[in-house]
Parts: sequence; structure tokens; C-alpha cells
Amino acid sequence: MSKKQQQHKAKEQAPKKPAHKRRATEGRRHLYFLAAVVVITFICYSGSLNNGWTNWDDNVYVAENPLVTSLSGDNVSSIFSTANHVSLNYHPITILSLAIDYHFSEYSAHTYHFTNLLFHLFNTALVFWFIFLLSGRRTEVAAIVALFFGIHPMHVESVAWISERKDVLYAFFFMASLIVYLRYLESEGRKQLLLYTAAIALFLLSILSKAMAVVLPVVLLLIDYYKERKIDKRMILEKLPFFALSILFGILASNIQSQEAIAKFETFTLFQRFMFAAYGLIMYIFQLVLPLNLCNFYPYPVLMNGSLPILYYAAPVIALGLFVLVWLSMKRSRLLAFGFAFYVVTVALVLQFVSVGQVIMADRYSYVPYIGLLFPVAMGYEALKKQSSERLALLKQAALPLLVVCAALCAYLTFERCKVWKNSDTLWTDAIAKYPNSEPYRNRGSYLVNKAGYDKGEKVVGENEYDRALEDFNVSIAMNPNNAKVFTNRANIYGLKGQFEKALADYSKAIELSQTDEQTYFNRAITYSIMKQFDKAIEDYNNVLKLKPGLMSAKQNRAYVMIDNNMAGNAIADLDELIKYNPNNPDYYFYRGLALNRMNNNAAALKDYDRAIQLKPDNGNAYFNRSVVNKMLGNIPAAQADAQKAGSLGYKVEESYLKELGLR
Repeated sequence: MSKKQQQHKAKEQAPKKPAHKRRATEGRRHLYFLAAVVVITFICYSGSLNNGWTNWDDNVYVAENPLVTSLSGDNVSSIFSTANHVSLNYHPITILSLAIDYHFSEYSAHTYHFTNLLFHLFNTALVFWFIFLLSGRRTEVAAIVALFFGIHPMHVESVAWISERKDVLYAFFFMASLIVYLRYLESEGRKQLLLYTAAIALFLLSILSKAMAVVLPVVLLLIDYYKERKIDKRMILEKLPFFALSILFGILASNIQSQEAIAKFETFTLFQRFMFAAYGLIMYIFQLVLPLNLCNFYPYPVLMNGSLPILYYAAPVIALGLFVLVWLSMKRSRLLAFGFAFYVVTVALVLQFVSVGQVIMADRYSYVPYIGLLFPVAMGYEALKKQSSERLALLKQAALPLLVVCAALCAYLTFERCKVWKNSDTLWTDAIAKYPNSEPYRNRGSYLVNKAGYDKGEKVVGENEYDRALEDFNVSIAMNPNNAKVFTNRANIYGLKGQFEKALADYSKAIELSQTDEQTYFNRAITYSIMKQFDKAIEDYNNVLKLKPGLMSAKQNRAYVMIDNNMAGNAIADLDELIKYNPNNPDYYFYRGLALNRMNNNAAALKDYDRAIQLKPDNGNAYFNRSVVNKMLGNIPAAQADAQKAGSLGYKVEESYLKELGLR
């Protein structure tokens, strides 16, 4: 017997591990791979935990959102009311999760970032599990897809941006529903029914986190296709509840978005919209392979003589070529068709055929769709490893080093990209460097002038920030002189600098461009009041109340201006309503007392001053005005006592008045 035959025989006679031990070893192998992927992902995103807030919707979702400030039963009911959408999105589960963060930490940005990252880690694990089941329990395939899902820099926006809680949350329930559906296909009897019900429930939670989840029923059909499931009556009927939910919430989302977020169809031609969709389809694929020059703001292209840049005309041809390639591949395998279709279905709603928002594409839109593109790549890598053909030997040797290099590049870019989201200044400065557009300049300027509002804990906005903001607004207006918001923002700067004529000019220009922003009218009214142009101020407050009838601050300011403009009777009507709305506001009684005094109704004025002092005993101004009324009513001792009290509280009482009261 030759030596080779002896070795072969020894190998055959070597004892095999018991089946249960082999399964345990294999199970631990899955866990080792998964743990490694999750740890690497956490390291890549760890920098995001030190980031703060941005003025790109974070203020809308948290700082200015009353829905997140309470977990009371009434408020939770309000969160789930379809009338209470946030930033033109109905996603109550997302808002509820933010409310939970607020309950424990209020405005600590760290908590919100930690929750986002935690859900991203969960999602990475769910992607691993989903691909593991879908691929026939191939551990390395699952690990590759999960790793690149976890650390791809295109996904930083979904994780490092607090407002994109909706992305990581909807993906969590979306992937969980797909996993449960795969288990449903493998089960029988009562367990199958429970899994089917769970898949529907998870789908509902996904939709309630973000409307993009409505495509899940189509993904289920793709899974049926990939699994070569027979098309029959049962398969169709089981999808009906999914499609019913999808249609219901799709209509709801469309109705809400159509209020403002969706651009009018005539803004772009049908042909241009088709170009945009094709461009987005190929660019997301390009950025999967080369994730360079990433940005949070990809503006629509500038038309040159009515024409788009050449790439937009080439995009449909490239897209058509991809579809043909996929169609041809179906003769040999369903793999590429499934992966590409998964990508197309999950990205289709954000390809800007119907223009939503101000950007033509966004990194966050790739969050779930990339799973479809990564799956055939990972399966191809495993297939290549098993090849014995000499023609593929070099490629086979290069596959693993190439995989490692790609992973290392993604890890580095993701770690660095997290730094960009540190605050609004770093975010918009990055956007300006890559795509100098009027909107990033406006947003950076808006942040600089209101740092105290956007950055919790920032107390003072320095003169340097005002100057930088003014420069940004000037550039933004030069790029786009038709944006009313920028003129309003620049007017606010001029007002803060005391340049009221310039402020009025900008407020008026903003109103000329758009008559729907009550805040611009409000700010111009304040400026008119400062400049003693009371009639114009009252007219602007009237316009504010036409746009927003219930705005009490406008009624309050209008009442005060009416008093200054010798319209005390009109002011009293507003103040009566304000006191009815808030009977414990001392200022309302003070100013109504002032108006009543102007109308010589001193007895009623005295009662209002009494109430103002009762509510705010340290109001020196109220004591002085009550002193004047008491003097007019002939009650000199009371007038003397009030004048002295006003002086003790820091109110400067004129010597001449004290002499009139006999106190000097």
C-alpha cells in the first residue's frame, strides 16, 4: 500500500465528531462571525456618540416638537393621531421612541445618538440573520452582507442624524418581518399561523415608523420568486392583508406629503423626472462601489438653456443596460434578478420621479436597498471560492484581499463621515465644499445666528457668528434671489444689528416672494413698532392673524401697539380675549389697566393693576402706574405708598412726581 493510500485510509478511519457537537461548533461559528461584524460596526460609528444636534430637522423632531415632551396617555394618543404629523410625515412609532429618549434625558444629544446606533447594530444583526436564512444558511455570505450593510459610509446619514431615527426604526421592523416570513415558509400548522400574524404586525410597526415600508409586500413576492415557490391561490390570498395596509398608509402618506413636500408636477417636465429617476437608480449603485464625495445635500441639476447635464441623458441608457443584463441572467439563475429587483423595489419611491424635498438623492435612501445589491455580490464571492478552474485562479486569489481592502476603506470613510455630523457648522460647511448651493449657505447662516436655539447649552451667540451668518445669507441670495426664507433670515440679522431700514427692505422682499409665512409678517411688525410706525405694525399683525388666527402672541403684540397708537379701545378687546385665554398672566392685566387709564376708566384700571401686582408682586412698573391712578382718584396716601414701593423695586420715579405727592 502506497503512503498516499495509507493517509487516505487513516483519514477515513478517523473518528467523526458527534452530530450534536458539529452543530454546536457550527452554531458558535455563526455567533463569532456575527459578533465580529457588530463590534466592527460599533467601532466605526462610535464617534457619532459625541455628536450634537443639527438644524436640519432635529429641532423640528425634538426641540420644537411638543409631542415628545410627555409620555402621558393623552399625549401618546396625540402622537398616534393622523392629524399630528411631524415634518410632513406620519410616523408615530418614531415620535414615540424620541419621546422615550426625551423622558430619560430631555435634550442630551448623546442619548438620541446612542439609540440610533443601537438600532443600527440590531439591524446589522437582523440583516445577518435574514441573509443567513435566505442563502440556505451560508455563514460567510450573511457575514459579508451584514458587514457592508453595517459599515458602508452611505449609511452614516441614517445613523448619525438624529432625525433619521425613522430610518433605523422602520428597517428594524422591516427586516424582522422578512425574517419571520422566511420562518413562516419553513413552518407548518399553528406555528405557521403565529408567524404569519407576527409578520403582519411587524410590517404595521415598520409602516408606523416610516412610510417607505409600504413596499414590503412586493419584497415578499420577490422572496417567493427566489425560493421558487409555486404561484397559487394561497400565495396570493396571504399577501392581501399586507397590500391592504400598504395601500392604506400609502394614501395617507401621499396626502400628507402633498401639502408641501411634493413639488408641483409642472415644476419639472415628465421627461426630466424620468431622467432624475434613472440618474438616481445608477448613482446609488455607483456610490455602493465608490462611496466618495458623499454629502447630506445633493441639489437638483442646474438647467443650461433648458437642458440637463449630459450624465442625465446617459442615465436611462445605462439603466436599460442593467435591466437587460439582469433579464439575461435569469436564464441561468434567479440570484441577480432577485437582488436587483429587491434594490429597485425598495428604492423606487425615492427616485424623484415624484419630487419630494429639495434634493435629487440622499444617502439615507440606500439604507435598506443596498441589502439587495450586496446579496448577489456575497453569493458570487462564495461561488468564486469554490471554483477550481485555472482561468479563475488569479481572481480567486485576489478576492479575499480585495474584500478586506473594500471593508477597510468603508470602515475608514464611515468613521470620518461621522465627524461631519458633529454639528450644523461642520455639516453645512462640508455640503458647501462639495455642492456650493444657496440652501446649504442659508442653513449654515441660520444655524450661526441661532446657535443658542440649536445647540442646547450654548448661551451666547457672538458677533463673529452674526457676521458669518450675514455673509452666508448674502451668498445664498446671490445664488438664488427668489428664496423668501433667506431674505427673512438676513432681515433678522439686520434687526439684531439695529439696521432697521435694511431689515424692513428684506422683510418686504420676502413677503413679495411669498405671502404665506406668518413669521415674516410678525418680524416686520416688530420692526415697524421699534421704528414707531404703529399703523403699519398693526396691519402686519392683522396679516399674521389671517394666516394663523389662533396665534396669541400676535394678538398680544397688536394690543400693545394699539395702546401706543392711541387705539386703547381696540387694545382692550384683544386683552379681554388674552385674559380669557390665560387669566394668570400679569402683563395682560397691566396693559389692560394702561388702556383703561388712557380711556379715563380709572376705577377699572385700578382693579387691573391690583391683579397685576397680585400675580407679580415685584413689578415696580405696575406699582408706579397704580400710584398714578390712585393720585387721579384722589387717594394720595395710596399713591404715595405705591410710588415709594415702585422706587424700592428699582423703578426710577421722577423727583417732580414725588414733589407732587408731597414726598419731597
